[in-house]
Amino acid sequence: MSVEEKVISVESEAEFKGYIESDKVTVVDFYAVWCGPCKVISPVLEKLANDSEFAELNFIKVDVDKLDNVSAEMGIRAMPTFMVFKGGEKVNELVGANPGALKAMVTKVAQQ
Repeated sequence: MSVEEKVISVESEAEFKGYIESDKVTVVDFYAVWCGPCKVISPVLEKLANDSEFAELNFIKVDVDKLDNVSAEMGIRAMPTFMVFKGGEKVNELVGANPGALKAMVTKVAQQ
């Protein structure tokens, strides 16, 4: 399995809701293909997704241009925006391409 495959590209609103409403903690990357900072932080997210410490978490990504209804519903104003959900509830959020803050957020939710 390649590194890329651990971060799942969500293709529909129903698929997105299925992930965020699950009891499994889900880390969501809201990104755009034209967003430079999104391209910079993407390998960091992929590395976290492949870390055995976070094997119990789902990692998904949402293209804000393809699923604009989802990004509007979630109130996405800047990319990248990372949100963490459990059981349909947002439990954390990070705006911006900050590798240290992203790792800290994922580590924190994995320990809860």
